[in-house]
Amino acid sequence: MVKSILTRKTTVSDRAQWQSRLDGVLPKVREVLEAEAGFASVEYVWGAEDDGEFAQITVWKTLEDCQRYVREGGAATVGAIEDRAIPTASHPDGAWVRKTYEDAA
Repeated sequence: MVKSILTRKTTVSDRAQWQSRLDGVLPKVREVLEAEAGFASVEYVWGAEDDGEFAQITVWKTLEDCQRYVREGGAATVGAIEDRAIPTASHPDGAWVRKTYEDAA
């Protein structure tokens, strides 16, 4: 399995407000993700420093599945859905960073 962790900082600094906004768009995000080949799961986590940073963690069956999601527009679609509800902070704080990892055997 491959885990893709996307982090960014939002203009929303209140965790409860972030959670409420996320809950509102999560059904649409899941719909897009579940249509992607090799998608296994999605999870969101709020930064422990309570500074508006959060991460989206997606799990994929293979690296190729994850790369296809990123390269063929699925990730951009999900990003646009998220950003409308949870706006990204201004540059340079709002940089989107994706790291991809494979599970240890």
